[in-house]
Amino acid sequence: MKPGELLRIRVAFGALAVVPIFLAGWLGWLQVAQAGTLTRRNGKLLPLVASTADRQGRRFEKVPAPRGTVTDRFGFVLAADCAIYEVRARITVPLKCREDVTFFRPWVKRIVDGFSLALVADPDISDRAAVHAKHRKRLTDTMNREWSLANLPTSGKWPKKHTQVVEFLVSSSIDRLMVSDALRAYHMSDAYPTIVLDFLHGFRRVYPERALTHGLIGHCNSFKVERPSGGFDLQTFGMCGLETFAGLEPRKSASRRYLADGRRRSYFVAPVREATNPAVLQSTIDIELQRAAVRELTAMCEAGMRLDPKKKAQWGSLVLIELDTGDVLASASWHRGKPRLEAKSYTPYQNLFEPGSIVKPLVLSYAYEVGALDWDHEYDCNPRHATYRERIRKLGRRNSVTDDHVCEILTPHGILLNSSNIGAAYIGLQLTREQWQDYMAAYGFGRSLGLNLPSESRGGNHPRSFAPDIPLRSFRANSAISFSFGYELTATALQVARAYMRMFKGLGAELRLVRGLEIDGQWHPVPAKQDTGPHYRPAVVEAVRRAMTAVVSNDPHATGRHLHAAILKELKVDLHGLIGGKTGTAASNVRLRDGRKISARNASFVGFLPADNPRWLAVCVLQKDDSAPFYGGSYAAPPAVKLLLQCQSLAERGPLRQESRLSLGGQTQLAPSGVGFRSPGSQGWSAPVGAGVPSDTR
Repeated sequence: MKPGELLRIRVAFGALAVVPIFLAGWLGWLQVAQAGTLTRRNGKLLPLVASTADRQGRRFEKVPAPRGTVTDRFGFVLAADCAIYEVRARITVPLKCREDVTFFRPWVKRIVDGFSLALVADPDISDRAAVHAKHRKRLTDTMNREWSLANLPTSGKWPKKHTQVVEFLVSSSIDRLMVSDALRAYHMSDAYPTIVLDFLHGFRRVYPERALTHGLIGHCNSFKVERPSGGFDLQTFGMCGLETFAGLEPRKSASRRYLADGRRRSYFVAPVREATNPAVLQSTIDIELQRAAVRELTAMCEAGMRLDPKKKAQWGSLVLIELDTGDVLASASWHRGKPRLEAKSYTPYQNLFEPGSIVKPLVLSYAYEVGALDWDHEYDCNPRHATYRERIRKLGRRNSVTDDHVCEILTPHGILLNSSNIGAAYIGLQLTREQWQDYMAAYGFGRSLGLNLPSESRGGNHPRSFAPDIPLRSFRANSAISFSFGYELTATALQVARAYMRMFKGLGAELRLVRGLEIDGQWHPVPAKQDTGPHYRPAVVEAVRRAMTAVVSNDPHATGRHLHAAILKELKVDLHGLIGGKTGTAASNVRLRDGRKISARNASFVGFLPADNPRWLAVCVLQKDDSAPFYGGSYAAPPAVKLLLQCQSLAERGPLRQESRLSLGGQTQLAPSGVGFRSPGSQGWSAPVGAGVPSDTR
């Protein structure tokens, strides 16, 4: 090779070697030294560096914190937050449809069909065809409204002033995994690159036993609110009851990191960071006893009185408490002709009644304690004898005091056994006006239960009962005698239960609905307010207990003899010596909201078990709005007694109940990638409602 040719080859290859070196240096200068930038919409420059790319792909999302869980005393979930997604869509008109509007309407129809099918992707959704039809109609109306299809031409290019991007709600409460997956697959489909779906984390409050606990856990009434986009939501009159407990408020929210590609599709989700466990509020309610209380009360109010319409109850209450702790184990309510969830009052703490004869043990125990009563003293209770004329009739009382059957000489034990109004009046007249005021305060009549329950009624004595301008003779003739057998006084079923608890456990005892709160694994008990305040002497409580035990027997004078016979026949259980109680019947004039007065009769019963050492106490009250006979021993006593017997039966297998209960329930945790949603075939406590199907709200 000639020297000139060799030189030319060397120059050519040298030039070629310089080109990549130049390009590498130039790119290094642009990317590293000068760091290229892009101009954002706001005019600021975005540097084109590796960290920018990382920030675009590595993102964080906030995960809201759920409210705390409410359970019954054994851990059965009564209220909890269920994880849901709210899905919103952002859709841009594709280029093909902008070039030719003819393709747009079929394209929209395919989107509607795809979304509506995805929302019913879970085969476990009940009545899928009807739900699919509702979703399809709703989405069709939404698309027509958002795109203004009525104003869009049928052909040609897309009008310049017509909107090209719309945003709308696809569903507000998706809690099924298959629905979520179907929407995500649709969202990431290459066939619809202009559709972006945002999945917003949230929670829906669920109440697995709402029909049994609506007045205690947090709901008085619900009503339907139509959505502008179709369908409806269930709304309530705010939170109340245990749902207002401050410890249930959502705590610190968490966050989690995810990676996204160039089309904002997440393809990896990191674990939740800084997540806190929701609080767990353990109530005193026993859901099995609550269910039994509702069943027994409903059976008596509906089926038990079907044969005699005149004895159909207007409303009913049945409560069960544990005397040693003051725990409200069950609290049932019934209204004539009203579904429970639509009833505007919850009878155990909202409906007042004149208690009648069920206060007689309270009156006698108080009088015995303050020395106004000798338990061995005998009283002539015959209204035709001189004692009645001298002690009652001469006072000038407007209404005479009578008994259902004529009684003769009775001790205080016999007064309770026969439920003698005359005998109770003799004892009531031994108390001074100041002692009657102390009686009201000691038993808590007219005072709140302190349980933070919605629209609680306090009742109490008549406003003029203790007025200073009322002469003492008039007070004795009317108020003192009326108080003795439960008139001129109103109370709720729970107030009566508290009064009896105070007689047994101390005048400072109070009911409670919360046993404790668990926060971050630490248990914070709510102390029981038992054995507080002054206590009655054991002899006083024992005497009254023995008399109430005798009431529920086959004694021909006992007011509970019909109850004893009915339970023996139906359940083959001899109640004598097993259950103590007191029946009550009262006829009252009730003023309605429109000012009218109607005659009403109350049938009531207070019972406790075991009779020799009371552990549980039940109060049942039924009221009807006419004057036909309506006795506590026949109508109010059976539900209360059956509930007490059920309570004893469950207590005998308590360890088994506790073990099985702890496996139920649970709190939805903050989990990535849909963990916590119900999967197909699962049998969890929550009852997911699908996408957008109405369910309970907070």
